[in-house]
Amino acid sequence: MSSKNNITSAIIINVIVFFVLLIVTKLVNLEELPTQTIGVLFGGVITALITYFLLIGQTQAEEHKERNVKVFEEKSQRFNTFINKLWEIWDDRTVELEELNELIKLVSRDVVLYTKPETVDIILSNLIDIAEHAKPDKTNSRDAEVTKLIQQKIFNIINELAKDIGLGGEIKPQIRSKLNLLEEKVIPYLIQKDFKQSFLEHFKNTIFNNDDNSITKIDYKKQGDKLYIECRIKESNVYLKIGPLDREPHQDILFTFFVEFYQNRQYQIYRDATKGWRKDCLKGSVQWEKGSNYINFSDSKRLKEEYQIINRSDYSNSLAERALDLYQHWNFNGKNIEDIIQEVEKNNL
Repeated sequence: MSSKNNITSAIIINVIVFFVLLIVTKLVNLEELPTQTIGVLFGGVITALITYFLLIGQTQAEEHKERNVKVFEEKSQRFNTFINKLWEIWDDRTVELEELNELIKLVSRDVVLYTKPETVDIILSNLIDIAEHAKPDKTNSRDAEVTKLIQQKIFNIINELAKDIGLGGEIKPQIRSKLNLLEEKVIPYLIQKDFKQSFLEHFKNTIFNNDDNSITKIDYKKQGDKLYIECRIKESNVYLKIGPLDREPHQDILFTFFVEFYQNRQYQIYRDATKGWRKDCLKGSVQWEKGSNYINFSDSKRLKEEYQIINRSDYSNSLAERALDLYQHWNFNGKNIEDIIQEVEKNNL
């Protein structure tokens, strides 16, 4: 407010000084002064008004532009957050109802305020379609057709946001087609990944629910490029080894008790061989069985079938059942695996 008063005062002072100079220097005839003064003042007022309106217009335009830039930045940030969340949820190619609820909250909080009503309507319609196939939790029910359908809906949502914000990008039909081809390559891998985890948990539950705590640890173990399951017997260095779980169609599967003899030489008398792949196996424990009787992670067709039913209460884990049977009934010279471990540990004291 004080700055405006200062400007006004300065203008008045300058006007007074201007007229004093005119009179003192006799640049203007005193009789003509009123007429000329009015003309000058009128011209000054017109000029001032024009300048004022130009400045006001320029200021408003700059403020409007600045506001639009800020709105665009905020809009872009919120859209980006929503799209990132969308892809984060879709990363495992399934959508939970809880995850869908998160998307709905983001739409209500971040998208609606910055988006045209017709765009919001299209987004919600696509989310409703996704909801038709959403799951209560991460159950093993991934289906290629459902995956493709949900992904199309996600593409639709992204396209609408891109249009609304004025971006040039768009997931066009030919791009969608190529992405779907890539998706078909990815889905089998994701199914295998999910199934491996679920299968191991099911294997553990089968063993631990039927064992008297003799098997203490179960996990996958890579040997070269092949995958095995290893079950630790008590707290010893003896394991029940089963595999490979990813094998050729007609390849048999190995069940054996083994111990790394290089670091456990006390088991020397029970060593199956001095060299070769059998050197770490216990005598009489090497058993090859028909591979087709058990799960094969390399058999995508059977894996997909098992994947659909593994969480059912009546699912039978034949590999775990055979492992239990071998552990409970195998013996060498009348000694079971626990007898051998106790004997070796006693002699090693």
